[in-house]
Amino acid sequence: MSRLAPDTLTEPQQRILAFISQYMAEHDLPPTIREIQKGAGISSTSMVSYHLKALEKAHLVNRYERRSRGVVPARAAHAQLRDVVSVPIVGRIVASEPAPTPDPDALADAENTIQIARSIVGNGDGLYALEVKGDSMIDALINDGDIVIMRRTSEVNNGDLAAIFLTDRNESTLKRVYREKGGLRLKLKPENPNMKPFYVDARHAQIQGKVVCVIRRT
Repeated sequence: MSRLAPDTLTEPQQRILAFISQYMAEHDLPPTIREIQKGAGISSTSMVSYHLKALEKAHLVNRYERRSRGVVPARAAHAQLRDVVSVPIVGRIVASEPAPTPDPDALADAENTIQIARSIVGNGDGLYALEVKGDSMIDALINDGDIVIMRRTSEVNNGDLAAIFLTDRNESTLKRVYREKGGLRLKLKPENPNMKPFYVDARHAQIQGKVVCVIRRT
């Protein structure tokens, strides 16, 4: 079997590969299957074994069946990991009507990350990920439960998909943004034919980032 490119690995496989490498760097020994399950956020140890078989066939891990800590990255994996960016998943963004913004300290979880091919996102600086809730962006192929990879910025072009924090309402939303009236007003447009755009005073709207790519889970 030929070696997989970083962007052809499934999301769980990327998480497993990154976790094994990180664990070995910190502990100087490989993780157990159960540690991989917990650390990579996999539903069961049987699913870990399933993904490890795929990684082994792709020559990205070596497995020693009679050892409890018998999974180690192959040489090819190190080259793969250099081409992967680890992006923290820091919370949720509403793709419907604006919704209250949760406490960011409660949302942030340094162990909750997603691995993305560097060829897709480029420089990893300023990247973060959000889980989408709602269906206002379905025509942009962003569905409820998907993950959007964001780049922190306060500047966007008209038509960009962006996360907007409404300071006067303590609410956030994901919409396509247009500046109107000389920049004094923002038009926030859903990508759903059943929903209408709405308008907000630019003084009460903070652009928190724009969408770089979407990881579809639905």
